[in-house]
Amino acid sequence: MADWQVPGSDGARERPTAVPQERPTGFPPAPRPGGPQRPGTPPPSAPRSAAGPGVRPAVPLRPLGLGDVLGGAFTVFRRNARVLLLWSFLVTGVVGVLAKVASTLSQSGLQARAFSALDSGTSSSDAASVAAGTATAFLLLSVGLPFVAAMFRGFLLAPVAVDTGQRVLGRRATFRGVWALLAGRRWSVVAWVLLQAAAGVLLGGVFLAVFAGFVVALVSSRAEFGWFLLAVLVVGLGGAVVATWLTTKFAFTIPTIALEGRGVFSAAGQSWRLTRGAFWRTFGIMLLVNAAFAFAVSIASFPLSIATVLVGGVFDPLGQTSGSSGGVWAVVVVVVGALLVTGVQCTTDVLAGSVLTLLAIDRRIRTEGLDQRIASHLDTGTPSDPFAPAGPLPPAPPGAWGPPGAWGPPGAWGPGPGGAGAWGPPPQWGGPR
Repeated sequence: MADWQVPGSDGARERPTAVPQERPTGFPPAPRPGGPQRPGTPPPSAPRSAAGPGVRPAVPLRPLGLGDVLGGAFTVFRRNARVLLLWSFLVTGVVGVLAKVASTLSQSGLQARAFSALDSGTSSSDAASVAAGTATAFLLLSVGLPFVAAMFRGFLLAPVAVDTGQRVLGRRATFRGVWALLAGRRWSVVAWVLLQAAAGVLLGGVFLAVFAGFVVALVSSRAEFGWFLLAVLVVGLGGAVVATWLTTKFAFTIPTIALEGRGVFSAAGQSWRLTRGAFWRTFGIMLLVNAAFAFAVSIASFPLSIATVLVGGVFDPLGQTSGSSGGVWAVVVVVVGALLVTGVQCTTDVLAGSVLTLLAIDRRIRTEGLDQRIASHLDTGTPSDPFAPAGPLPPAPPGAWGPPGAWGPPGAWGPGPGGAGAWGPPPQWGGPR
């Protein structure tokens, strides 16, 4: 190709391939894959995956939209469903089945106990004691068992995050491979889950203490019940807002531990930084995903609820075969229904964990240029661990690309939308995207 001249001059005929102005120090060494490119630089070719031919990253190497996050989560699950479901069943499935069976059978027994106490003509004090004990046991079953199940879902998030990270690198992790990649990070995950449990117990205790104080104040002052109900509603909403805010701000802690290998408090601080400026986006996607998956689990739980109500009428209509074949059939029906619910719950737990991990990766792409390190790793093997901790990208200083018009007048590089150049405006090499 003949030597080219300054764009816009009479002798310019071909698109130039000259080296553009030198970037200031501190900027990334390579163009951002999938993003806008500098004038005169052709689009980069797809990186060569270290996982071998035919294997591609589960998500595009660019800032991820909602469709990319949801599609990537289902891609991760589809490509390694056996390993992920095995992890999910071992970590949360067994506990889920036991909790569901215990809750269903115990609630039936508590209801029968309360009704028998009321029908037997016992004294009012004994009936009140039975009612109080039944209400306490019912509360423990309704709140305690789901709380324990939620703790185990926190443990599950770590292997799901590791497998999702490997899928982003175009690799497939085995069951033992996921366990090996969690070496040195398992106790940090355990510590964070226990810390979350302690915070939940503390917040629940504060709410109960405030509720008890309101009850005492209501009884002593004989105030109207409407004010009492309003105060309880305000306190409950305030506690829910605080819990939701903290949950969103620290949502990326376990994925950060699993992918970056940080300690507990360092990972919590990283999650706080990643959600800065993206709180409502993170909260909205988490709310959408959790609501959709909760609806799917509720649909799967509906047959179990119906079977629990009808099983007594079908196998024990007179209530006279307790402990015999009728009771055995009731347990069988409850166990089968619990397995169905647990299977759906295991699937949704994996998908929710993968969505949360991809949201964390998206925030690192936008603030730390993680996509550049992943592309470099796939192409050259450097860095060896693209998910290792890294600082945020520095903002581009004013005039880093020269004065306006340094690259020629509009249209000098070919026609583009709106009369702009085909290669678009100069990109921003720093700061969140």
